[in-house]
Amino acid sequence: MDKTILTAVIVAAASFVMQKTLNNIIYGIVIFFTRPFKKGDKIFIRQIGRDVASGNVIRRGILHLKIQDYNRNVIIIPNAIMESCIVVNSDYKNGVNYINNIKVSFDSDLEKAKAIIINAIMSHEKTENKKENTNIIFKNAENGILIEYNVRTPDTNTSFDVCSEIVERVALEIQNEPAVQMV
Repeated sequence: MDKTILTAVIVAAASFVMQKTLNNIIYGIVIFFTRPFKKGDKIFIRQIGRDVASGNVIRRGILHLKIQDYNRNVIIIPNAIMESCIVVNSDYKNGVNYINNIKVSFDSDLEKAKAIIINAIMSHEKTENKKENTNIIFKNAENGILIEYNVRTPDTNTSFDVCSEIVERVALEIQNEPAVQMV
């Protein structure tokens, strides 16, 4: 093979490989200067038609963003993905309203599931939920019923711990309720 052709192939391959890294660096710089969120902010990242991730920002880097979700998982999102996303920053001084969900089987007792969720939310000392601002929504899902609910807290720092504790409590109580089966 001709050395010129070999060099061109190597350069093209290297350019292709470096393109993603370079895009991540460029968007990392854009995020740094535009500051759409800071460490500790509660954000939702959405692309048209689907949620990408949500949680608290734990690190903004030159190549990627790290978010910790309410199940305490760390989600790493390459910066270049942010170009095609909508970022919703829920870091409000007058409270944070976080939407969470669980999925139960079609034959579950939905009223018992609803009562468990409401009890977990209302009995937590750090929620700002009242009957008038607590919403429970039932949606058909592929293999069960999706139950969406909201948790209102004073700020994003409180929101993370409170939502995690409520998710844990709801899961434990549903495990002990034979009329409700999580999917």
